[in-house]
Amino acid sequence: MTLLSRTELQSLLTGQKPPCVSIYLPTHKAGREIRQDPIRLKNQLTRAEELLGQAGINSTKSQQLLKSAAALLEDQDFWQHQENGLALFITSEQLRYYRVPLELETMTVVSDQFQVKPLLPLVTDDGQFYVLAASQNKVALYHATRDSVQAVDLGDTPLSEAVALRYDDPEESLQGHSSNRGGGQRTFHGQGGGKDSENSDILRFFHLVSDGVEDVLAGQNVPLVFMGVDFLFPIYKEANKYPHLLDEAIAFQPDQLSPKEIRDHALKAVEPYFTASRKAVVEQYGSLKNNSQATADLETILTAAHDGQVDTLLIATDAQRWGSFDAKARKATLYDGKTVESQDLINMATVLALFTDAKVYVIDRDEVPEKADAAATLRYPILAPELVGA
Repeated sequence: MTLLSRTELQSLLTGQKPPCVSIYLPTHKAGREIRQDPIRLKNQLTRAEELLGQAGINSTKSQQLLKSAAALLEDQDFWQHQENGLALFITSEQLRYYRVPLELETMTVVSDQFQVKPLLPLVTDDGQFYVLAASQNKVALYHATRDSVQAVDLGDTPLSEAVALRYDDPEESLQGHSSNRGGGQRTFHGQGGGKDSENSDILRFFHLVSDGVEDVLAGQNVPLVFMGVDFLFPIYKEANKYPHLLDEAIAFQPDQLSPKEIRDHALKAVEPYFTASRKAVVEQYGSLKNNSQATADLETILTAAHDGQVDTLLIATDAQRWGSFDAKARKATLYDGKTVESQDLINMATVLALFTDAKVYVIDRDEVPEKADAAATLRYPILAPELVGA
């Protein structure tokens, strides 16, 4: 599975050429429902053509724009390898699709930018985590959300100690491994007998595992939870190179657990981490607003996001606000509902925030300050209108 990281999402959103078609639909991994998935896509392509027509694009141009997506309808292999949901993004110049471990609602949007809000649970700061389920006999990496779990391919990384040591040069372990990435003190391991020798072998194995994990997760800031019996975690911490490994591990033998059971155990460990992050932002909101460094006004949020001023964006799960935003005039216009020329301004604020590496949380509306559709804390105070552009 190609992981939908924030970097990948930023790549998708770079250089969008309107009209942009976003299609979401639920899909199935097995069973008779698989046969219905191409029909669902066909129906949404018909809907996309209708929306393109409403936007003034004739049928010939619409069909040409949607041609690459329509070709998937007859691709049997494509439909045999699905996840819980499928997201397609189409312009005249590209088709990108993502099989995602989310149960998506059917949706088709035609706009000047892609509608990415349904994918936020995969890239927001409290929406996803990784679990490294490890024993000496078996290692597996999982990508998880509160509602889903998916195995991650570690490539040619050895997945058991026996395999690792079969190919690892024993002489290499005599050279030692750096105890930190900055090249500080080095810990050397000989080939003596007993417990020290056993731990040395495990450390050699975990160095190879850590290299594989780092290759897959490089550049991400998603927390990683270690699951394994007690004595393994300190050894893995010594080998670890991924900077977002949680300090608290799950002391449990994972070999006989299903992916869902592993996810459920890990969620108990990672939930306090997520809760503390969200809670800290919400608690700071009031004092930051008093210093003109927080707002729940959508126009101000859009302006701040455009300027790279947003530090943290809090979005209500069910929020949609249709309208338009003129960045030059710093003016948002809200509509009563969706129109041909309108955009989801919550989606727009999210896109702008993601581009400037703001933290983003999708939370229940009751948790959003002022019960707003969105609220933001800012990297520096809001300037008085008379000072803007001065």
